[in-house]
Amino acid sequence: MKALERAAGVGRETIRFYVNAGLLPEPHRLGRNVALYDASFVDRIRLIKQLQQRRFLPLRVIKAMVQGDTALAPAEVQTLADLDRHLFRAAGIDRRHPPVRLTEVARRTGVAPGEIRQLAAAGAVEIVLREGVQWLDDAGVRIVELYAQLQAAGFEAFGFGPENMRLYADMARWLAREELRLFTRGVAGKTSADEMTRMIEAATAILNQMIGVLHASVILRFIASGRVPPALQRPLPRNARPRQREKNQ
Repeated sequence: MKALERAAGVGRETIRFYVNAGLLPEPHRLGRNVALYDASFVDRIRLIKQLQQRRFLPLRVIKAMVQGDTALAPAEVQTLADLDRHLFRAAGIDRRHPPVRLTEVARRTGVAPGEIRQLAAAGAVEIVLREGVQWLDDAGVRIVELYAQLQAAGFEAFGFGPENMRLYADMARWLAREELRLFTRGVAGKTSADEMTRMIEAATAILNQMIGVLHASVILRFIASGRVPPALQRPLPRNARPRQREKNQ
């Protein structure tokens, strides 16, 4: 294990934690106190630290990316890790901005703290709990700002509230999951980093416009039919748990 510690730049307690958490496979044991760690362990540990420290992904997300039957290949994981800066930039979100206290976001937007927590319960934003204080990242702040604009436009008077955001959060998760699956499986390791960057930036702008046009088109077709479509029965799985997590150590 000492050789692995030196090569990966982490201590043995971290390695044992990753193994116990399922982030690393069990090593091949030659004896009670002797285990064999091949080069793949070094690569996996470096990737985990990169995703955790540079991309700010929680360990539960990293585990889903690197473990199990649906685990991504190393090239696919790296592709996914490189996507964030392009996608967030296209959405006007800067991951370099420090998180903002939930109470400060409430003061700025006029959305009550309890209502922001309800948005988290609906899956629309993620609250980070750090030393007993609740924080929102730049994406969460932007979503609360947009929600406040909807309320100011008059939707609050018609009963539009945090629970209604669950529909959009569910749809966004489903769409994002399918898009990432198609992109990582189809592009990873098959093109240069520069070409991939160009494709991401072009696709983000085009698809965002396409989704807006498709959305408006479907609404107009329903209006033209002269009737309101019947409600679908739970088109997507609902996750009612608040999206709140402890900051990774």
